[in-house]
Amino acid sequence: MEKIGFVTDSTAYLDPAFIDKHQIEVVSLIVNFEGESIPEVDLYGKLDQFYDRLRRVEYLPTTSQPSLGEFLKVYQKLGERVNSIISVHITGGISGTVQTARAAARMLPHLDITVIDSNGTAICEYLILDAAVRAIEKGLNRDEVLKIVRHIADHQTLHFLPDTLEYLRRGGRIGGAAALVGTLLQVKPILYFNRKKNGMIDVYEKVRTREKGVSRILEEMAKAYLQNPELRVGAVEVGANDLGKDLIKRVQSLYPEFEPELCPVGPVIGAHIGPGTVGLCYYPMTPQIKELY
Repeated sequence: MEKIGFVTDSTAYLDPAFIDKHQIEVVSLIVNFEGESIPEVDLYGKLDQFYDRLRRVEYLPTTSQPSLGEFLKVYQKLGERVNSIISVHITGGISGTVQTARAAARMLPHLDITVIDSNGTAICEYLILDAAVRAIEKGLNRDEVLKIVRHIADHQTLHFLPDTLEYLRRGGRIGGAAALVGTLLQVKPILYFNRKKNGMIDVYEKVRTREKGVSRILEEMAKAYLQNPELRVGAVEVGANDLGKDLIKRVQSLYPEFEPELCPVGPVIGAHIGPGTVGLCYYPMTPQIKELY
């Protein structure tokens, strides 16, 4: 019987129960914070403390990707019990993780490893993996699972609204001039991962207030709904207390048939986009994917 195993990285922010149930291997990125180098997975249960600390520090944490050796170790271990490996990761536009995963896969030609750039992060990775494990439970084969995985990676949209551009500016993830303009004019930019720029964070639209930003994100989802009402939806929040839950309530008030899931974003991504960020991710389901839900 064909057995498929999954690898992802810590920026997927998967629930531990989901990881355990589906035996997913998670390779951790590193958070370098005030003299400490901490695997991100070790901070999963301490998000409130992390963001409280982040708001107070003068120097932001830096982050680093997993090593080549870590990927080699995980692939070799997993390869002992599965026939194929699907490895889903944070977009190459903001991290070298997916490139390192591909390099490791090339060094293990005897293993069937497919590395997928999620074209996003956090909820983007989760939505791919959630559909993939459901597909396996339905008895789909490797090629069918990969077709689903690639459809989601190629078609999902994540729009997010940071509370401030200061974290992105200080972390070097967006142009300093854009951040300065946003700060001076009190502009709230809606950001996204631009596939035309290899998944780099880019400005989708500039608005004046958080409420206008949230409204515009919902309007963009409404446009996607008109093209295909079978959307799979998820929300993200970064140290934002109930903002993510509030966004989900607004989605459900407009589309009662949706069951959006919430992904609390952890330190690696949160350190770069800042606490108070909220966003919405969605993709059009094919008939085959719809059958999984």
